[in-house]
Amino acid sequence: MAITDKIYLRDHRRIVSQLETRIPKRVFAGATLDVIFNGERFDQLDDATRDCLLGFSRDFMDCGCEGAPFCGHPEEAFIMYLLELRADGYTPEEIVDVMGAEYRLSAYPGDVLTFLDDAVRGLEAIESLAGVEGNSTMRERAQRHRADLVSGR
Repeated sequence: MAITDKIYLRDHRRIVSQLETRIPKRVFAGATLDVIFNGERFDQLDDATRDCLLGFSRDFMDCGCEGAPFCGHPEEAFIMYLLELRADGYTPEEIVDVMGAEYRLSAYPGDVLTFLDDAVRGLEAIESLAGVEGNSTMRERAQRHRADLVSGR
């Protein structure tokens, strides 16, 4: 299961109540993405929640694709956001705190840790394969990214 399937609306019940519509708790579920992308009924949300959801829409869904928000770019952008937070030195617990403060999203720190561990293992595999293929540029790039994730810079 992808990390984006484990990211939830922190105030789901209150949001559903304010919007007067049912949406899944998972932020990357199709119906939830549709509601956030379209912004319908956002005027019914309290200011702080509306600002967080609009920020999420702007930061992750504004790719310009014809198929947005179902093109996969929101998930890719969110994964890059998580990786950048880790590279900036945030622990999994702090990453959950940051995404909660910025976008009112939630996740289990253990799920974030598993995601980061999988990313490190993937980069190790890329390093090895690039070494076998003699692609020193790719090997060094993967090694640098892996080091950033492991150390948090």
